[in-house]
Amino acid sequence: MRSAGSLAGRRDLPPAGGRIHLVGIGGAGMRGLAILLDDAGYAVSGCDRGGASGLDELTVRGIRVDEEHDPAHVAEVHLVIRSSAVPVDAPEIEAAADAGVKTLRRARALGAMLNGGPLVGIAGTHGKTTITAMTGYALEAAGLDPTVMVGGRVSSWGGFVRVGQGPAVVEADEYDRSFLELDPTVTLVSSLEAEHLDTYGDFSAEREAFGEFAARSVPHGGLFYCADDPGARELGASTPPAYGYGFADDATFRLAPNAPHGHWRLVWPGGDIDLRLRVPGRHNAQNAAGAFAAAVTLGAEPCLAAEGLGAFPGVGRRLQVLGTWGATTLVDDYAHHPTEVAASIAALRAAYPDAIVKVVFQPHLFTRTRDFAEDFAAALAAADAAHVLPVFPAREAPIAGVTSRLITDAGSAQRVETEGVLDVVRETILGAERSVIAFMGAGSITDVAHHAADEADGIAGRAASGAVGA
Repeated sequence: MRSAGSLAGRRDLPPAGGRIHLVGIGGAGMRGLAILLDDAGYAVSGCDRGGASGLDELTVRGIRVDEEHDPAHVAEVHLVIRSSAVPVDAPEIEAAADAGVKTLRRARALGAMLNGGPLVGIAGTHGKTTITAMTGYALEAAGLDPTVMVGGRVSSWGGFVRVGQGPAVVEADEYDRSFLELDPTVTLVSSLEAEHLDTYGDFSAEREAFGEFAARSVPHGGLFYCADDPGARELGASTPPAYGYGFADDATFRLAPNAPHGHWRLVWPGGDIDLRLRVPGRHNAQNAAGAFAAAVTLGAEPCLAAEGLGAFPGVGRRLQVLGTWGATTLVDDYAHHPTEVAASIAALRAAYPDAIVKVVFQPHLFTRTRDFAEDFAAALAAADAAHVLPVFPAREAPIAGVTSRLITDAGSAQRVETEGVLDVVRETILGAERSVIAFMGAGSITDVAHHAADEADGIAGRAASGAVGA
C-alpha cells in the first residue's frame, strides 16, 4: 500500500498565484480541475484540439483556452497538468521536461488540491457519476456547501464542478489507477466488475487496486458499498468497517419499493425515510441510497438530504431526454459497459412501460469491444430493436479483426452507419407507435443523438406545415 508521504498534497503545486497550464483542458475532469485551480487563486490556461468551443464555463472566468497543442504554451508557466488522454511524449510535455517545468497527471493534481480535508471518493465500474452528483445535491440541500467534482454536466452547477467551502465529493476514476492519488475519509464503491483491462491486465489486479483505495478510509468514515453487486459486496467483506446499501436483506441502508412508481423506502440505523426520485430505474434507487449514506455520514440532516435527492434532475448523458416528437422520445445515455447498457434499458422499460424501446449503440474502445462483445449482444437483446455503430476508438489504435461485427454476430442487433441511424429516427417518428430511441455510448454517439434531435425538429416542422414527404 502506498505510504502517506507519497500521496499527493499541496507541496505538489506552486504557491497561489502561480501559472498552471492544462493540456487537454476540454475533458470533463480537466474542466472541473481548471475551475478548482482558478478558484484557489492560480493563473490558469489550457489547450485542446477542440479549442474553446463549448467551454464557456472556463472562458467566462477568463481562463484562456488555445486551439491545438503547441510547445510554446508551456513557456513561463510553473506547472503543466496533462489529461490521461495526453501521452507523455506529447510535444508540450516534452517541452516542459526540457525546460525543467514540473508536469503532473490530472489525477495527481486533483489529489494535491483536495487531500487532507474531508473527502468522499466515489468509485465503481458503474454509477459513480450519478452517485457523486446525487451526494453533492444531498449535501447542498443540507447546507454543507460541498465542493463536487463530477464526470457529467450538472445543469444547476453550470458544468462539471461545484466549488464550495464544505467537504469535497469526488468521482474517483479507476482508469489508469487514477483514484489511488486520492486520500478519502469516506469511500463508496458502487460496483466492481472487469473493466479497463487495458490498464489492469486482469480482474484480480483491478480488485487489488480497489482494495487499496477502499482501505484508505478505514481509520475515518469507512467504506460504503452496494450490497447488491457481487464484486462490491466481496470488497466490503474484506474491508471493515464497511456498510452495505441497496435491496439486499442485510444492507445497512436497505431499500424497499414504496408505491407509487419512483417512491422508495430506505431503512437505515437512524430510522426509515422516503426517497421520492425524479430519475428512473432500480439502479438509480441504489445510487440514491449510497448517496444518502455518504451524506448523513458527513453530517447531513437526513430529511434535508432526502429532499436534495428528490430534487436531483439527473446528469447530462445519463438517460438524458432530448425531447419528444409525436409519440417518439429521444434519449442520450453514456452507457458503455454491458451492465450499464442492461441497466439503462431496464430503466427505460420502467419509465416508458408502453413504449417500443430502440437502442443505437456505439462501442467504445477496441479492447472493450473485444473483451465484452457477447455480453454487449446479450444486453442489447433486451431492447425491441438494437443498431450498432462502428467502434469509437478514443485513445486506442485499431485491433485486427475487432469491429462492431463481433457484437452483431453474437446477437440480434444490426450494424448501422450514421446515415442509417437517421433513417431509423425518421421511420419511428413518422410511425404511430409510442417509442423511445436511446443513443448509448461514451464516444461521439452524443453528436449523433443531437443530430437526430435536429432531424426530429425538421420532421416535426414539415409535418406541421403539411409537407412531411418534402
